[in-house]
Amino acid sequence: MTKYALYYATQHPKLQSQVALRNSYVQFYRPTFASAPLRMTLREVNIGKAQSTLRVESFQNEKLAVSVDIGITNPSITGITIQTDWRLFTPPSPVDLTKLETDSDPNWISCHCAFYPEGFRRGSRPSESGGKARWTNDMVQFVGDMPLPIQENYVRHEEGKPFPMGSIAAMLEFAKRQEKARNEGRSDWRVLNDDGTKKFSGKLLNVSLTLSTEIKQRLPAEGVRWLYLRTECKRILNGQMDMEVLIFDERMDLIAISQQIAALVPANSKIQKL
Repeated sequence: MTKYALYYATQHPKLQSQVALRNSYVQFYRPTFASAPLRMTLREVNIGKAQSTLRVESFQNEKLAVSVDIGITNPSITGITIQTDWRLFTPPSPVDLTKLETDSDPNWISCHCAFYPEGFRRGSRPSESGGKARWTNDMVQFVGDMPLPIQENYVRHEEGKPFPMGSIAAMLEFAKRQEKARNEGRSDWRVLNDDGTKKFSGKLLNVSLTLSTEIKQRLPAEGVRWLYLRTECKRILNGQMDMEVLIFDERMDLIAISQQIAALVPANSKIQKL
């Protein structure tokens, strides 16, 4: 939807210089499915000299499914900059980015999803990049919506049973099993039968109701190989959950802030409908 708005701006005589995303606010009204086409409409909310707002609405089966208000701006415009000395309360573990490529950094471990045409994660299947994939500016909104399900870290773990699906503890266990399979020279090292790739087995789902994104700094045009995400949830009450995702580049410069309001529901009430 954002790409649609940015393309529209390149064709508009008053917006051709405003081709950079500044902020967005998405509202989800009902789920969308790949089995039916989507129809999108665009409306000019405000056309300004420095920033403009476009509204895109998506309809499926003639019902409004998603709307997004998109703020676009001229990336060459400069303004006041003040150093606040803000930093993460708990800094990330030291990292050697060159060693991440070979899974040889002692402080970090990778976990890769296997993909199946009919699997639970089929919608996240990456496209072929022809080389090493890079994160670009048009992916930032997507990145803000892809962190691990933070609510799983608060689900009580019963001794002798698997860790809650999607929790940090579970992902570390999956990563160690994949690492062991790689070291054994197995070509199918990504395949895990209990990681939720084929069949989701988590207890909870967070259903996004709103998603806002503020771009703090643009990535270089060629993109970057690595991004760092920090996710925080402040309170879960009566099925309502907040979530904030901070997105950093390879130098730990803050790139974007993404905030969500989500409804937390039992997984079996939604999975059977997908």
